[in-house]
Amino acid sequence: MSATFTAEEILCATGGHLKSGFVDERRGRLKWALEEVKPGDWFVCIPSQFDDPHDKLDLAFDKGALGVIVNRRSRFSSASKDTTIISVPDTKTSILELARYWRYRVKPKVVGVSGSCGRRVTVALLSRLLEGAQKAHVAFMSNLGWFSCMEDVLSMPEDTEVLIFEAGGVERGDVSRIGGCLDPDLAVLTRVVHPLPSAERNAFIASLYCEILETLPNCSSEQVSAVIYDDNSAVQKRVEELFDSACVKRRTVSGAGMSGRLSEASLKELSATMESIFAQHVTQAEIWCAIEAASALGITEAAIEELFELQDESRHAQLSIVK
Repeated sequence: MSATFTAEEILCATGGHLKSGFVDERRGRLKWALEEVKPGDWFVCIPSQFDDPHDKLDLAFDKGALGVIVNRRSRFSSASKDTTIISVPDTKTSILELARYWRYRVKPKVVGVSGSCGRRVTVALLSRLLEGAQKAHVAFMSNLGWFSCMEDVLSMPEDTEVLIFEAGGVERGDVSRIGGCLDPDLAVLTRVVHPLPSAERNAFIASLYCEILETLPNCSSEQVSAVIYDDNSAVQKRVEELFDSACVKRRTVSGAGMSGRLSEASLKELSATMESIFAQHVTQAEIWCAIEAASALGITEAAIEELFELQDESRHAQLSIVK
């Protein structure tokens, strides 16, 4: 079942105000695209550059919306007084707040995957490694907006044991907003590469994607809290500024590990499979990140060997990793 909310839960999670209508026990999904609203849904009004759905509240109610969530305003041009309207300081932020509410209601282990290259492939590989051992749900980004994986987060079933989310961004603060909303227990940093490298650009992009590490709770030396593919000096410097404990697994320190046992032929087959699904190829970096993250989540070395068939490398192209 996807996330559903009562009016009272929305008011509690967002600090919102009931502008009109009433509070009852009916539950509804969140939708912020008007064309996707179905009877019983909550419509979240998010203005864009050229359109403001606050002018179309009546259309949401015509489609059967349970209520609408709006930016705090004194009056609206298109809603009757007897409809349920909840006003919040910012509707975009309210989506993050409600996703956070759902994360703590479900209470899965949470893994955040960030980096400029290979995020999606790493998420998919890790999900496959957990299959059969822990019930995982993946939240991919639909765009580079800072709440773009929230739709997938809000589709997380209540029996989910591990949530794996993809976190990317364009501006400083984008990744930390996602991570700060979902409070990852484990952070995975894939390759970080600037298309036009320079010392200044490398430092910026390292700082941007390392924001996922800043959203981790206090680390303990008893378990790994971060898996980091730190193959460039800017990332190494940033990681050293953030961590000084044994809770971090770094590629430059630990070496290739099990990922180094995957032959080039098998890597090529696996990469072809991923390209057919995600239009992205696989490198040793993504393999290393996925294996180390799975190990940190309790997947045994024997199980990992069986999946990747490090001793009998004939099945990699048959990995069924589907969103």
